[in-house]
Amino acid sequence: MFATVAGISQRAPVHWSENVTGAAVCFPYVIALDDEFITVHSMLDQQLKQTLPFKEGHILQDFEGRVIVATSKAVYILVPLPLEKQIQDLLASHRVEEALVLAKGARRNIPKEKFQVMYRRVLQQAGFIQFAQLQFLEAKELFRSGQLDVRELISLYPFLLPTSSSFTRSHPPLHEYADLNQLTQGDQEKMAKCKRFLMSYLNEVRSTEVANGYKEDIDTALLKLYAEADHDSLLDLLVTENSCLLTDSAAWLEKHKKYFALGLLYHYNNQDAAAVQLWVNIVNGDIHDSTRSDLYEYVIDFLTYSSDQELVWKYADWALQKSEEVGVQVFTKRHLEEEQNSFNPDDILTCLKKYPDALVKYLEHLVMDRKLQREEYHTHLAVLYLDKVLQQRPSADSMGTEVTEAQAKLRHLLQKSDVYRVRFLMEKVQGASLPMERAILHGKLEEHEKALRILVHELRDIPAAEDYCLWRSEGRDPAYRQQLFHTLLTLYLSPSSSAPELAVAAVDLLNHHAAEFDAAQVLPLLPGSWSVQLLCPFLTGAMRDSVHTRRTAQVALGLAKSENLIYKYDKMRLKGSSFRLSDKNLCQTCQNPFCEPVFVRYPNGGLVHTHCAASRHMDPSSPRPGART
Repeated sequence: MFATVAGISQRAPVHWSENVTGAAVCFPYVIALDDEFITVHSMLDQQLKQTLPFKEGHILQDFEGRVIVATSKAVYILVPLPLEKQIQDLLASHRVEEALVLAKGARRNIPKEKFQVMYRRVLQQAGFIQFAQLQFLEAKELFRSGQLDVRELISLYPFLLPTSSSFTRSHPPLHEYADLNQLTQGDQEKMAKCKRFLMSYLNEVRSTEVANGYKEDIDTALLKLYAEADHDSLLDLLVTENSCLLTDSAAWLEKHKKYFALGLLYHYNNQDAAAVQLWVNIVNGDIHDSTRSDLYEYVIDFLTYSSDQELVWKYADWALQKSEEVGVQVFTKRHLEEEQNSFNPDDILTCLKKYPDALVKYLEHLVMDRKLQREEYHTHLAVLYLDKVLQQRPSADSMGTEVTEAQAKLRHLLQKSDVYRVRFLMEKVQGASLPMERAILHGKLEEHEKALRILVHELRDIPAAEDYCLWRSEGRDPAYRQQLFHTLLTLYLSPSSSAPELAVAAVDLLNHHAAEFDAAQVLPLLPGSWSVQLLCPFLTGAMRDSVHTRRTAQVALGLAKSENLIYKYDKMRLKGSSFRLSDKNLCQTCQNPFCEPVFVRYPNGGLVHTHCAASRHMDPSSPRPGART
């Protein structure tokens, strides 16, 4: 048993034979002598480590650090192997746990710095032994604890280290393997497992202190593993901060036909022109890479966010030829600040002349999104809309009621914009069988009767006529609004308009918009055959408005009289008071005395000369003694 001076046992006992005649301690071993053998047990794990045949032994004792054993005829010295030799022998026989226990127990006999170096090396060697046995979890912990230079592990894998790497393996070597092929004896399944382990291990350590000083080697090796295994993490590596060496990585990606990833590598290394050209080749089918099925859209987004004008212009035609609708996004989806500072809209419009659909999209962007108030943009867009509408309606006699998308856009632009050339568009619309558009343009020219006549008599569109009045009177004074509705009512009730539906429309107009009419002007226009019951809502509303107007006027008059009375009272109160003016009073503005009884008095009691008060009102910077009464 092992016990301290306090009599406490802190280790498990060692089991000896019954006939032990002598014992000695040679740390970390306990040596015992019996009738036939010398046994050596470890104090660290209490296991039997060695047995030596030895008969007729009488004495076994430690003399000044040396173990002496004697018989009746001879004296022997037991000399232990050096601890490091023992540890290496254990590792050579793959007894990893025993080697680690022995190495840890040797701490008391070896200087601290030397022990740390030795122990780290033992951990690293043990890690490679576990790695060779595919015990990857154990190997990873040993590598971490032993602070392994990860390049030692990478160097086992052929071609993973960059050609520019200055790494050389540790000497003496940490393992007995030349490369992964020797370690796995060519077993492809084992080789694949080893590569998966290295991918996982490198991914874990690349952002830790372990990678300091050789991140390029780690990231380049990781890229090669990902590319070879067709791993999804390849793209994640390339779109985040990395230290992949361009030359080695580019050659490897090209070898494994990872062209999209190669483009990302070029982009990360500020070679956007090479990246885009590579992606364009993929889209064109010159090279094959199925990484992204939406690569064309990806290139468009890339160009959209690129600040390299030369690059954008170089591939603008290619993008538009593939798809005008998508390609124009290179210009329309840019950040507004960058677009304003870099690309001239006129240059873009010149480029888009060959692409009519893209031209429309870009003009919509300028007019609708950026809200640029330039006449040429609005007029150009309206003309393009009009041309498209006319193409869809080739016959001037066709009066189809279905409104196309282009026609709806044209009408919206004509209504909302105030900067296009109205008369120029009117000339184009004339004779084109587009009455609604003509009506809108007449409205822009303040030709309301013509516009309403088109809506009422040509189109027979009663709701559109009422909407027109609301649209053109928006934001205008009540008199302007009232005039529009009276014009519409006049058209409904004109002698030439004998259609019954117009009479019905007139009644509905009066009953639904009673507030927009002056009853005194309307009543003389109404046919005598109309009953009071027919116009009951209008007449009721007119009476209510009339009464409301009269009462509002009475209230306003009463308030005005009250205000006037208050002012009269204030005036009388001021006139009823008096004050003394003498040559001792000084003007608050010029500080001079009054020489005559002519002055200005302020509500705060301040007195000033008349000419000082006049000059103060002419010069705002002069002192302000108070508001003038």
